[in-house]
Amino acid sequence: MDTYRALPDNLKETADAAKIFLGKELGLTHIKIESELHPKIDFRPTFHSIAADKHCICVEVVETLFSPDIEKFVLSCRNHSFPAKLYVAIPRGLFQSIDHKVLRFARENGIAILEVAPPDNATVIANMPLSLSLGGLRSFDLRIDFPPKYRQKLQEAVETFKGGNPAKAVGDVYDELEQLTRRIGQKCETIAGALKKPAQQDWEKGNWNPMLEFLKSNIDKTVTRCPLLTGQLFNRLIGLTEHRNDSAHKPNSIEKLIARDQQLRTRFETAMDELKNWIEASKPLKV
Repeated sequence: MDTYRALPDNLKETADAAKIFLGKELGLTHIKIESELHPKIDFRPTFHSIAADKHCICVEVVETLFSPDIEKFVLSCRNHSFPAKLYVAIPRGLFQSIDHKVLRFARENGIAILEVAPPDNATVIANMPLSLSLGGLRSFDLRIDFPPKYRQKLQEAVETFKGGNPAKAVGDVYDELEQLTRRIGQKCETIAGALKKPAQQDWEKGNWNPMLEFLKSNIDKTVTRCPLLTGQLFNRLIGLTEHRNDSAHKPNSIEKLIARDQQLRTRFETAMDELKNWIEASKPLKV
């Protein structure tokens, strides 16, 4: 049977209570004590378990928040896209003494703080844990890079990504790209000579990929005064559409979840960059 080796004796009851509480709340089984998480992660939490969605639920029992080891763990999860969710468990009565800077670090990094009272009582008193693998998303300055009408939806997409649903977040940005290009097609159809041949396109509901192919071949950049609507711009977006539904299936292992999250982070950042490019390129059309 696994036993605590590194945990101080005065925290063992706190650890046991946290284990009972989270086992019931999250349905955790096969809980491992002070064991390796992954060959690339140099951190052994007080205990951990693999949840049904393949995230690694980690609990570190402490009296003082946050040690350099925890900060390194958070960074390591980002760097290696390791899908951990971290609870830091403290004995009841210590929360009031926690410094505001420490609480901000926990909030900004998606670390939950669990206040524990043995034998089996505990309360999440700050934050819900977020997947640490998703915290390394590049920051975006939405006020500078995007017009006001896009900012709320894109801010929601960023929050959705960091909140643990990167597939939906990527899809939300793709939706913005799709709607923009559909508006471009509709607008071009109203401008004499903007399209080299009749569109015969259902701009609102037609298949997106053939619509992009049509625009790439037939849009007149001189008439539309949109020199940035180049074939290269179209080709990059057409390439993105090919992967739109790749993330529909849920990963069935940690390694597959790591690979998926790495891909989705790249796709999200790329989609945001492409949306910015398309907005700039189509600015003369005022769509």
